[in-house]
Amino acid sequence: SVNDMTLTDRIVAVLDALGINQAHIATQVSGDIADLIVRHSDRLGGVALVAPARITPSNFQSLDGRLLYIAPDSGTLSRTAARALPHLPKAKVARLSGYSAESWDDLAVERPDIVDLLSAHLNSCPTSDIGTGEEQSGEIAGIRFRVLGSGPILVLTPMALSPSQWEPLLPALANQFSVVALSGPKLGMLALLEERAALADWRSMCRGLFDDLALQPDSRVLDAGCGSGAIALQFVRHTEGAIPLTALDLSPYLLGEARIAASAAKAEIAFELGSVEELPFPDDSFDAAYTVTVLEECDAEKALAELVRVVKPGGRIAAVVRGIELHAWWNMPITDDLRAKFSLPASSVSPAGVATAALYDLCMKAGLKPVRMGPYTVSSERTDGPVFEQPEAHALSMLSDAEQEVYHLAKAAAISAGNLFMTRGHHCFIGEVPTY
Repeated sequence: SVNDMTLTDRIVAVLDALGINQAHIATQVSGDIADLIVRHSDRLGGVALVAPARITPSNFQSLDGRLLYIAPDSGTLSRTAARALPHLPKAKVARLSGYSAESWDDLAVERPDIVDLLSAHLNSCPTSDIGTGEEQSGEIAGIRFRVLGSGPILVLTPMALSPSQWEPLLPALANQFSVVALSGPKLGMLALLEERAALADWRSMCRGLFDDLALQPDSRVLDAGCGSGAIALQFVRHTEGAIPLTALDLSPYLLGEARIAASAAKAEIAFELGSVEELPFPDDSFDAAYTVTVLEECDAEKALAELVRVVKPGGRIAAVVRGIELHAWWNMPITDDLRAKFSLPASSVSPAGVATAALYDLCMKAGLKPVRMGPYTVSSERTDGPVFEQPEAHALSMLSDAEQEVYHLAKAAAISAGNLFMTRGHHCFIGEVPTY
C-alpha cells in the first residue's frame, strides 16, 4: 500500500509516472535523497547538495565527481560542510562567498547565484532525459509535483526552513532545465516536524502545555510559529475544536502545507502569515498563546515581548525550546568517553535566539509570572526517519572513521536487542501575563 512505501519508493513512483529514466537532483535536506542514491544511483545525473544542515557523507561517496557541494563561508551550515567535505574528496565544491547561513535563512532570495553554480555543474554531468517544456502538476504516492521549463531534467526537493524555498529561482532554472519541483509532508523538514509531532512523548508534552494554558470555553489562542501545523492540529483535537485557534508562521511554504493538512483533517484554524517578532495583531487579542521550537530561530526577547503584548492580562503563554546544552541519550552499548563526543545536539541557534535554560530568565524578564518550568525529554524508538537520522548525522560528524565503526556496531547491537532509542531534551516555560 502507499502507506508502506518508503520516501525513495515515492520519489521513484513520481519519476516513473512522468516517464523520467534519469535526472539531475538538487536538495538542501540530504536525507531526502540519501537512500535514493544508494538504491537508484543509475537514475541520477548530477547531484547538488545546497548548503545542507545535516549530512552523513558515506551516503554520498559513491557519486564521486557527480556530486556538487554548495557551502556558505560561515554560520552553522559552513560548519556542517567543514566536517563533511574531508570525507567527500571527489566532490566538487562551490563556495557562497561572504555568506553566513542557517537552515532557516531565505537562501534562494539571498543567493540567486546558486542558479549559475547549479548550471555549471549539472550541465557537465550526463543525463539521458530532455524535458518537453510541458507544464503540469499533480500528486503521486503522497508527493506533490510541479513541472516547468524545458531541457535536461532537474528534480528539486524542498529546502529546510527557508521561507521562499526554491520559488525565486524557478524562472531562471526553468530557462535551462525542465524543473520537477517536489513538495509535501513526506519531504524535507516537514517530514521531521510531522514525525516529531507523532511521538508519544511529544504528544504528552503538548497536552501538558495545552492544559497549563487554563483555557475557558470562550478563549482565543495563538500558535506562534506553527510550521507544518502539526501542533495546531493536536490542539484542535485536544480541545475538540471548541476553542478558536489562530496559527501564524513566517514561511509561506510551511503555512501552505499547514492549510492543506488542516483542510484534510477538517480542522477550523485561522492561518496568518507573519513574524513572531512583529505579530500582526492588536494588543490583548488573545487569551493564551504557545510557541514551540521557534524562539531558537528569531530574536527571542522581541518575540516574547510581542506575545506578552497580544495576550490579555491574566492570560498564559507557553514556550518550548530545544536544549542544546542537554546531552542527548542514545541507548546503545558504548563507552562514556565516546558517548560524550557526540551526545550534545547541533548548536543551530540565531544570534538573538535561545535554545538553553536561558529561556527561563528571558521569560521572567518579559514579565511573565511562572506557572511551571523545567526540562522535558522526548524519545524516539524509530530509527528510519528524520527525527533519528538528522541528529545521528550530526553525531557521526563528531567522530573519526574508526569511532564511527564503533558507533555502528553499538547501534546494530542495540537494534538486535530491541532496545535502541534516542532521547533529546527541551526547556519548557509556562507563565502568566501580569494584571497590573
